[in-house]
Amino acid sequence: MLSAAVAPVALMTGWLAAGSATPGYDPVRSSVSALAAGDLPNRWIMTLALVVTGLAYLVTAVGLRTADGAGRGLLGLGGVATLIMAWIPNAHAAHNSLGHMIPSYIAFVSLSIWSAVVARNVPGAPAVLRPRFGQVTAVVLFLLFIVLVADIVTGGATLGLRERVLLTAQSVVPLVVTLGVVRLRSPALPEPAFQA
Repeated sequence: MLSAAVAPVALMTGWLAAGSATPGYDPVRSSVSALAAGDLPNRWIMTLALVVTGLAYLVTAVGLRTADGAGRGLLGLGGVATLIMAWIPNAHAAHNSLGHMIPSYIAFVSLSIWSAVVARNVPGAPAVLRPRFGQVTAVVLFLLFIVLVADIVTGGATLGLRERVLLTAQSVVPLVVTLGVVRLRSPALPEPAFQA
């Protein structure tokens, strides 16, 4: 549960701290990747945030044993892709390199769809591990991803904002799933004893 909570905190803290340390950075227009570009003196802030986030996804995927292995594998793939993104930054803040974009898109897709295949068809499974929850969540995340891609293709002015909405949603879903699983495992509160 701790790793699932660390991911969104690290990600959001990273882009807030790196953005405030980068003069002229516009979080509505510019991508998060621009904060870790090789030509920026404070790139280590966003790079560290991506490393912590990627590791948090990996630990959550390993620890979420109640969930189906395919979904956990996709969550872990998203973590590995996030680590690769940190390892291969864009050379310049204003230019996306292919080596950075490929793991970025792998992370976006795997973190969007993992919840659709994490369900376990077993009696008494928590709501977060049922097919309907995972499918609805994956559809919403994938629609956010399509909206982001549309902004990239059309050269829209809200790339940074759309990316942050998607990244935030993707980082919160593992926490929601973990909380749902942990809540089911916790013992029920005893019924109060009533006296006549």
